[in-house]
Amino acid sequence: MTQQTHFFLALSLPQHIREVLQSFRELVEPKLPFKSWVHPQDLHITLAFLGKPSSIEQIQAVKVRLASIMPSHKAFQLELEGIGTFGKPESPRILWSGVKQEDRLVSLQKDVYRACTEVGFTLEDRPFTPHITLARRWNSEIPFKAIDKIVQPKEEFTAFIAEHIVLYQTHLKRLPKYQPLSIYPLGNKE
Repeated sequence: MTQQTHFFLALSLPQHIREVLQSFRELVEPKLPFKSWVHPQDLHITLAFLGKPSSIEQIQAVKVRLASIMPSHKAFQLELEGIGTFGKPESPRILWSGVKQEDRLVSLQKDVYRACTEVGFTLEDRPFTPHITLARRWNSEIPFKAIDKIVQPKEEFTAFIAEHIVLYQTHLKRLPKYQPLSIYPLGNKE
């Protein structure tokens, strides 16, 4: 493992959702000077940020654990909902797209979190706020404007099926940054 790498587990997004979010980006990026915009292939919903593991064995242990529990979770539908920010309202550090509240997503995240901690990962303990990071670091002296002024993605294209989670490795000096290492399919949709 290289020094400048970390790992995380996330729901990957289907191509049509990436395209919806890319179209949204093209519409708003000229008006919103964030320092960096997420590459379309890097869009995802983080379930657990692992950071840098203490060993290859720790990564292998979480892989085994996830392979055993993912089939018990059935694929389910999610839908994009709203645009928001994290950080100071006038200079946010993150611009994100949200997803509608879905109990199966919360249950999945809890099981992924538990699997990671059982094999020794120390994870953040803040509440799970499912979102898709679109851009980072407001980059203007002019304060960020209210979210309600931002055009939302077209609703008819915002539903998708969550079918698998992915173990990603980050490569900071390339685009796309996130390399899928392992894919864990959810069980068949109910």
